[in-house]
Amino acid sequence: MVKLAPTKEGRSAAAQPGQGAHQVAAHRAADATVIELDQVLVGAHHQAVIDTNLAKLIDEHRKTAAAGLGQDPVEERGLARAQPAGQQGDGGARVVGWAGHRQRVSPRLGRPTMRRMSSAPAQQSLFGLPEGKYVRVALDTPVRREFSYWAPPDLSVEPGARVRVPFGSRQRVGVAVGIDPHPPVGVDPARVRPITALLDESPLLTPALLRLGRTIADENFCSWGNALAAMLPATLRRGRARRTVTRVELIGAKLPSAEALDELAQRFPKQEKAIAYLQKAGGPVELREFLNRTGLSRSPLDSLQKRGWVRFSKVEESSLPFLQETLRDQPPQLTEQQRVCVDALCEALDRRAAEHFLLFGVTGSGKTEVYLHALERCLEQGRGGIVLVPEIALTPQTVARFRARCGEVAVLHSGLTDAERHDQWKAIRSGRVRVVVGARSALFAPMPELGLIIVDEEHESSFKQESVPRYHARDVALERARLEGAVAVLGSATPSLELWHAAREQRSIRLLELPERVAGGRLPKVQVVDLRSESPEKGHWLVLSAPLRTALEQAFAREEKAILFLNRRGYAPAWHCRDCGTVVHCPSCDVPITYHKWRKRALCHLCLREQEQPQRCQACSSTKVQLVGVGTERAEEAVVRQLPEARIARMDRDTMLRRESYEEVLNAFAAGEYNVLLGTQMVAKGLDFPDVTVVGVLNADTALHQPDFRAAERCFNLVSQVAGRAGRSDRGGKVVVQTFLPDHPAIRHAAQHDFVRFAAGELAERREFGYPPFAAAVRVLCEADEVRAVDRLAQQAAEALREVAAPQCGVLGPAAPPVERVRGRVRRQLLIKAMPPEALAPLRPVLQELCQKQGIVVDHW
Repeated sequence: MVKLAPTKEGRSAAAQPGQGAHQVAAHRAADATVIELDQVLVGAHHQAVIDTNLAKLIDEHRKTAAAGLGQDPVEERGLARAQPAGQQGDGGARVVGWAGHRQRVSPRLGRPTMRRMSSAPAQQSLFGLPEGKYVRVALDTPVRREFSYWAPPDLSVEPGARVRVPFGSRQRVGVAVGIDPHPPVGVDPARVRPITALLDESPLLTPALLRLGRTIADENFCSWGNALAAMLPATLRRGRARRTVTRVELIGAKLPSAEALDELAQRFPKQEKAIAYLQKAGGPVELREFLNRTGLSRSPLDSLQKRGWVRFSKVEESSLPFLQETLRDQPPQLTEQQRVCVDALCEALDRRAAEHFLLFGVTGSGKTEVYLHALERCLEQGRGGIVLVPEIALTPQTVARFRARCGEVAVLHSGLTDAERHDQWKAIRSGRVRVVVGARSALFAPMPELGLIIVDEEHESSFKQESVPRYHARDVALERARLEGAVAVLGSATPSLELWHAAREQRSIRLLELPERVAGGRLPKVQVVDLRSESPEKGHWLVLSAPLRTALEQAFAREEKAILFLNRRGYAPAWHCRDCGTVVHCPSCDVPITYHKWRKRALCHLCLREQEQPQRCQACSSTKVQLVGVGTERAEEAVVRQLPEARIARMDRDTMLRRESYEEVLNAFAAGEYNVLLGTQMVAKGLDFPDVTVVGVLNADTALHQPDFRAAERCFNLVSQVAGRAGRSDRGGKVVVQTFLPDHPAIRHAAQHDFVRFAAGELAERREFGYPPFAAAVRVLCEADEVRAVDRLAQQAAEALREVAAPQCGVLGPAAPPVERVRGRVRRQLLIKAMPPEALAPLRPVLQELCQKQGIVVDHW
């Protein structure tokens, strides 16, 4: 096997998983060892190795003493001595100190305060070594191992707590994942560096979350530290102290009498005004708010503090007001099919055992109502639930609906600031909020008693994380439910084919079905329009076919609304030379540049590089350069030109610039300020407006032209989901699908609302050609600044993989990927297919090694 150069990551002693049986047990054994690693037994052989090392250190220490140096081995090697821990500091906070530091750990979450203190000799063992324990720490680095650090014996470090440790020349924040009584085998104990700071008195991550992080790391080719870092808000991940605010309040037991207040009003009117304000407030008030509202300075409060009538306190600043309790909505009457599904979920919750369900229901069949009933049962049991939605745009609608039925709801998604995510995370961990709604990252909410995980629209590609750790939320949800004895419900009208196969063929997931819309609603009629037979406006690109234009005019005449879907933002996706045919590309990436009219500039959607719109062809210098294709900007322009009565709200990444933009646009659309919602994928998912009767898919082919074996599945899903936005009331609805490929199976079956038949045909093809779910598929992507370097790197990776690959496992490449250059770096890829999936096992150690190499990305394909 080709030897790959190790990554250089500082001087910390790494706990090597292969250094001894007890170390393997500490790293890889049963789940319980993650939490109870201090009980690991050391075999006689390994103890002999440790004794030999200790004997060498004793001999070295005696020689040093004989030479008159008189220094202990720890200090002699340049390591700071340990300061005894467990003292009591000011304000009731526990003080822990070692490595020459004094630290006061605040009772509040994640707010350590540090200050320098004098060193004191550590207690020594019989062999002249410092007494203590060895904490294994997972750091957010590509290196797939944990690092051992020394801690004093009376420091209460538990797995799941954050620690600050030296790593090379820097300080890093990591998570303690195990406690060992001995240093790693073969490592000089005197070289093990001490922990710098303990950041949490109690663990932030539960045993189940630690085990979940290990599974994510093993399955998705990353380090344990990478996986654990993804579970924490950025403020906790960085270990920074939160800002505090000062509050002031009256001390009720020491309030002055009425006579004293009258005298105070005459002699010190400002102090009396301060007391009156605080009495009216009825509790602690932020000092900043007090000063703004009263117009007073702090001086009167200081005087009242000296009298013992008020007190000041500092608390962490809260950035996000929590949703208030509202009047609960009465649940609607369930249909017979909904009742069957709800009963099945409630029975599973009552058993308090891990169970997995696929809720397969057509659009508008009432899946959300099934979720709500299951969540209400979960709350009755004193447990909590997590609800994942695929788009931030869906969060306001989902939160409002769940809050109306379940009370206070926490929100977690990437649109929040770091401080807001921290506050919500704390509220969840404390048990104050027992329902969490959010996007992918909400899956790691630290719910104390988790009973239910719901993944709505589980088929969505947005549930796949594209950066380290590259997990899929659907798979992690199933694993977390298994670890915590919770029920997982994955819902969709168009389930992922992997999940569908698991439910229908493998029976590893229980299938629940809702085949009909609620309240007698009917699925909308779908008309497929062949764009090859349509004539565009003179001098314009075709946007609205004649049938779609007629449907919109009729809807506007009835004062109804429409949704138009186009999965391509910008004004035009390319510049084209009419003389030589050259398409203008980004100078740094192997993709065409997109023109954005509102910016009056061309933009690369990969590297975000902007440039002036080209006046001449970069190949032949011709001035006949024109815009090609239609994006959402151009579509909006065309609809307004052809239908003056259209009031359009455009929803894409260019218009949804603020966090509030999603909710504002959706509320305005619901209120009738707009009658057309035009946008990209965010208008295709989960929106429920009863007066939307027309849906137009402006170009259904964009998803089909992708070099991906899942292209047909994504096309079917998009067309089916956006079609499901129409006809959600007794008015009925109509869907117009515009395409150049009207006979493609994905479009034909989507028009017939026939997922079962589409899935059967697609799965048959995947079985024949060896694609998931019948095979494991992995892509190894190599990047470098030069062609020669990336070719050498990719060839090394290919040789390493082929050397251990089983006969049932094919390694294709290296070859250029569809986009060969991104941000100036050249790329090559290897594609691995293992059929059956178990045949990938021999390659996993090599893939785990490759993912640590700079310039290589390993991901499930």
